[in-house]
Amino acid sequence: MSGRPDDHAPDLRPLSRVTLSGPDLGDVNLEFAEEDPAPLTESAPPPPAPTDPGDFDPRTYEPALPRPEPLAAEGFMPVLTPAHFHDLLQDLRGELQLIPDEAPRAALHSRARLLALNVEQYRVNFELARTTLNRVLAETGVGVRTSWARQQEHLAFMNAASSGVERAYEQATAAIEQARAERFEALSRAGVRPDTATAEDFYTQQAVSGLAAEGHAVRPPEQKSASKRVFNGFAVFSKFFVGVISGVSINLLFNPESRLYLTLIALTAGVMFSVLLLWLVDELAYRAKLAATTPGMARPGAYIGGIALVTALYLGVEGYLNWDGILRTTQEIAANAAQQGQLTDLSAAPEGPQTPQHWSLLVFTLALVGMAAGAALIQGRERARTVLERERLAARVAALKAQGGWHEAARAADRVAYLEAARDRLGPPRDVTSPDHARLNERVLGHWEQERDGQVQGVAAALLREARALQDTLEEFAAQVQAARFPAPRRGLRRLLG
Repeated sequence: MSGRPDDHAPDLRPLSRVTLSGPDLGDVNLEFAEEDPAPLTESAPPPPAPTDPGDFDPRTYEPALPRPEPLAAEGFMPVLTPAHFHDLLQDLRGELQLIPDEAPRAALHSRARLLALNVEQYRVNFELARTTLNRVLAETGVGVRTSWARQQEHLAFMNAASSGVERAYEQATAAIEQARAERFEALSRAGVRPDTATAEDFYTQQAVSGLAAEGHAVRPPEQKSASKRVFNGFAVFSKFFVGVISGVSINLLFNPESRLYLTLIALTAGVMFSVLLLWLVDELAYRAKLAATTPGMARPGAYIGGIALVTALYLGVEGYLNWDGILRTTQEIAANAAQQGQLTDLSAAPEGPQTPQHWSLLVFTLALVGMAAGAALIQGRERARTVLERERLAARVAALKAQGGWHEAARAADRVAYLEAARDRLGPPRDVTSPDHARLNERVLGHWEQERDGQVQGVAAALLREARALQDTLEEFAAQVQAARFPAPRRGLRRLLG
């Protein structure tokens, strides 16, 4: 206890490896580096440049994260070493010889021996705390470094994937621009619009040009003509309008008391009758137009005869319904007028049916029915004409494809779209570069750092409290030694009595 123990001096050499042994992993084995490591500020030699400028070399990228260095226990022990307290106690014990009084000197010698035991206990606790901190840092350091390396690998992979995708995107863009130039040249030589995007459009334009040269012009669809849309709207409206007229006529015939449910049934029956017959006219006109060019169908004359029969049936039924309905309405008007005294002699009127006075209403109704039937006939023929033109155009397109004279131009027209679709599919793997992967690494890293900080703070706080208590005791002992060496002078009566 008289000299500074060199066995307990801290070893400031850097640690190369920390291992745990024993049944409870309580023994810490420290391996120190034999040679001084290179300073941290020394930069590593630059990586060799890749042979091919297009190849990706991850070593050319700066690390995205700083690498965590191994931690030593001394960095987490904010206390003085036992050697400092031992030196202070030895200095104070040397001053005990200068105390003139025997009694205070003996008491202070005894207290000094007790303080030597306290310093020795502090040394034991200091070494135990350092061993504990080394074990904690070794255990948590593995998790921290593993999480850090995993995060670094994740970022390196993302950098590599992003750079690869960027190069592939640039190469795909260059290929698309070259394909566009080739498409412009090929389409210009073929005589079609240079902005044609697909091979199907290219063949369609070629077929339309060939049919136009032969005198078979392809008319625009009905949706592009305002007059066609108006005509189609009139044809649809006429079916329901003449159906309402038929329903009113049926209601006048079979519902003289004007009951509501009978009125609804009559109107529904009239609309259904009108729509069904006019749809038959439309369908028969459509089939009559296609019968000449479609195998397996009847002769066009059969469909035309069907149109005539359906139209005659429709006109006959509507004429009878309206004729009888007008007659009944006229008779009811005459009966109502007779009841009001406007007619003087009802016996002079003929008893049998007579020609109604408002025959012009019947003619107008039949004209509306004829117009609706004509509209349905025209609509069916227009639908058939559209189908025939589409089939003729499809046949010409198939013939052009079979000839094989425009394969290069068609391939050039389609190649741009295929290259753009391939460029849109470029992207790194989503399961690895997803943000969840990085967040998981951050949570694992945070867990190990919190575990390390919690255990280190607990050990360091206990050691700090012991060091402060020992320092306060040594300060008190130093004050007692000074008081014993230099006692206060006695004055007055105390001096005479002493």
